[in-house]
Amino acid sequence: MYESITDLNNIINIYNSEIKKNTKNKIKIEKFENYLSLNIFNIYNELKDEKVKFSKYHIFLIKEPKYRIIMSQTIKDKIINHLVARYFLLKVYEKSFLNSNIATRKGKGPLFGIKLIKKYINELKKENKDIYYLKCDISKYFYNVDHNILKNILRKKIKDKKALKLIDDIIDSTNYSYVSKRIEELCQKEIDKINKLQIPQKEKNKKIEEINKIPRFDKKGKGIPIGNMTSQAFAIIYLNELDHYIKEKLNIKYYARYMDGATV
Repeated sequence: MYESITDLNNIINIYNSEIKKNTKNKIKIEKFENYLSLNIFNIYNELKDEKVKFSKYHIFLIKEPKYRIIMSQTIKDKIINHLVARYFLLKVYEKSFLNSNIATRKGKGPLFGIKLIKKYINELKKENKDIYYLKCDISKYFYNVDHNILKNILRKKIKDKKALKLIDDIIDSTNYSYVSKRIEELCQKEIDKINKLQIPQKEKNKKIEEINKIPRFDKKGKGIPIGNMTSQAFAIIYLNELDHYIKEKLNIKYYARYMDGATV
């Protein structure tokens, strides 16, 4: 399995099809392409020699549509994360995902989810006058994913030790103290700005309350990076067994899950 990400063609393909195409920060892309061949070969050598060193995340706070933290990666780290997601995680787990498991899958994005729910509703309308549904969401899902539970789940299907070592390094990247420290600094800075605004105190309090609800990644062994491609794959895999339990053990016919939210 590990050899698939040390294939130079796979590295180049990921860069061209995913990173170059989808990275919004074009300055990053421009700098990377100034030494494109060198950068690609450096990634190849790090992977081949099993000496991958991830850089620190660029962590920033966004305000719209709500306050939340984003953890941005270097282009090199983005490439490696996409390689791991495609050739380790999704390749192994794709066949075990239910069709009703939506997000980060080819042909199974939000539009597919909307069509699926509409199909369910139309089928139910033929059989029932009244339709009832249960909508659930896991609070702060990405921040609360348990590292050990996730690793144990992955080890049920992935046996390649080299692959697991790289996956573990990505999972554990939120354990570094700079992550929680930077989030706290950003939140406090934003609170200080809010306190200086000429707006009603009630409005200030509401904004500050929202900021204080942002998790800090201050619990070691909890939380996966916000914004990583691998995190999106982890988020689907983490509840995959729950999907099968709901469909196969509880015999729930109409079910859909978008990342961490579910509707039955």
